[in-house]
Amino acid sequence: MLEYRRAIFMKTTRRNFIKKLAITGSTIFTGSFLGLRGSEHNREKQSCRYSEGRLDEFNRNVRSGGQPPDGIPPIERPKYVRAGEAETVLDGILDQESIVFGMDYGSLRRAYPRSIMVWHEIVNDTINGENISITYCPLTGSAIGYKGLVGDGKTTFGTTGRLLNSNLVMYDRLTGPNSYWPQILGVSINEPHTGKELEQFPLTWTTWQAWEKEYPDTQVLTTDTGFSRSYGHDPYGSYLKDDSYYQTGGLMFPVMTRDKRFPDKKVITGVEVNGCALAVPKKEFRKVKVANDVLGGVPIAIIYDGKLDSIRVFGRRLRGETLNFYLKGNSLFDSGTGTQWSRDGSATRGPLVGERLIPVNYFDVMWFGWSAFYSDTEVLKRDGA
Repeated sequence: MLEYRRAIFMKTTRRNFIKKLAITGSTIFTGSFLGLRGSEHNREKQSCRYSEGRLDEFNRNVRSGGQPPDGIPPIERPKYVRAGEAETVLDGILDQESIVFGMDYGSLRRAYPRSIMVWHEIVNDTINGENISITYCPLTGSAIGYKGLVGDGKTTFGTTGRLLNSNLVMYDRLTGPNSYWPQILGVSINEPHTGKELEQFPLTWTTWQAWEKEYPDTQVLTTDTGFSRSYGHDPYGSYLKDDSYYQTGGLMFPVMTRDKRFPDKKVITGVEVNGCALAVPKKEFRKVKVANDVLGGVPIAIIYDGKLDSIRVFGRRLRGETLNFYLKGNSLFDSGTGTQWSRDGSATRGPLVGERLIPVNYFDVMWFGWSAFYSDTEVLKRDGA
């Protein structure tokens, strides 16, 4: 098995390629891999959370994005259709190659077409009495699910019309439009909730074809939003063309730091545990498929799901033991018990059947957005590359 290590990339060469399948828009990295082992950096750290001073610095760098609060209006009463109806109801908006953000929440599966989300950025919803928000920032290419709970109070989220590091700044409606929650960070950067964290849950960036095949019982968000928008048109361009914002050109808004280890718009999977950050280069990891690591003092498993062309990340402590995962053929096993696992973290055969791994915080994002918030992020790399 290929061993992987986290490292600082010292040189890069910029080359942009477009993949037409699934989470397209990745930038292939070519260059020299040089650096330090993760164990010599922050592998053993139990926490890397920001100081109040750093959060205040974030707060002072919030900038106007040219919109008033909720000028980009969240969807407050989302309507859904079954998978079999989706392409008919969303004719001209949803097809097999369309990008969707898939949610697997308890026993409920839903797909949120990116072509709808780009106009709203937030969908507020309720599942079994629990508030959730599906969030998407097109400028940083990040789709993240959050639970609508701030302290002991239920809430929903709105768009402030402001940006930090070119990333959506949300506000919680319990507090009002002057409460700042950057989407990538998921942490309040000003009073009265400075340093409070939102509880995150993963979304899967994939194609409609792949998501529907894997989850045929899925529901799909529709354009019945209460707003009139050009849902078949993306104001930023297309992930399937090489001349749009998503692949080429500069940033639209300033960022606090620029990290030259990768091209700005290379897609990575960002992983955060106890404030410690790890970037997993997406294109490169497709060849590796499984890595066992430690981040923020927590053992984690990084697993590539080829069916959805996505990376999933789980804690690998279960029943008081630390599991190590490996592939045998195309099947995933842990070496301690010999249990077979699905890519969604479920034990399907063996001593641990019925168990499910708990995901940590992870999501796809453009490199510039991730590194602007996590300037000390480590990068997963292959030994001997």
